[in-house]
Amino acid sequence: MIIKLSPVRSDEHLVVSRLGDMLTINNVALDFSRLPDGASLPVAAVGSPWVLDPVERHGGKLIVTLRLPHAADAPEAARFPADIIDPAEGAIELPGQELGEPAPSAVGSIDWTKVVTAEQKAAEALERQRAEAAGEIARRRAQADKAIDPLEDAVDLGEATEAESALLKDWKRYRVSLNRVPDQPGYPAIVDWPSCPSS
Repeated sequence: MIIKLSPVRSDEHLVVSRLGDMLTINNVALDFSRLPDGASLPVAAVGSPWVLDPVERHGGKLIVTLRLPHAADAPEAARFPADIIDPAEGAIELPGQELGEPAPSAVGSIDWTKVVTAEQKAAEALERQRAEAAGEIARRRAQADKAIDPLEDAVDLGEATEAESALLKDWKRYRVSLNRVPDQPGYPAIVDWPSCPSS
């Protein structure tokens, strides 16, 4: 387990204890044991004012970010807290806070329907990559179209030089290659972009 602390000036008190994957925060127990590896729980699903970022599990480790209140004259350790890595079970010592042993008096509400799984994250990342690649193809295609139009005009009018005729073919080959980019085996995660002809 990794507990990240985000300091905030406040006179509130924070008492946290751990039992396995369950954190008791100011006497409210939150059991994260159902969170699979690679998945995350949005802040809104946790329903605790102390949890600031999505709760995640990476490599088997639960990662939770808590709001850490501190007094105006708090020590540097409370104003710039280090992560707490693999705390022992029981009360967790927090910088600038008195050590307490909270007894769970309420069970926190976790909306497990909002879990974002590793598979969902991978699908979303793939869609982002596909959209970015499609945007780059469109940008390069527009560049090719802009270069091809005047060269085609010169060829159609019989006024093209040999160099212009050759350059037109190069740009058209480039445009064909761009159209075939989505057929590449690694697309959209890995794209082998065709070389742009020199003007």
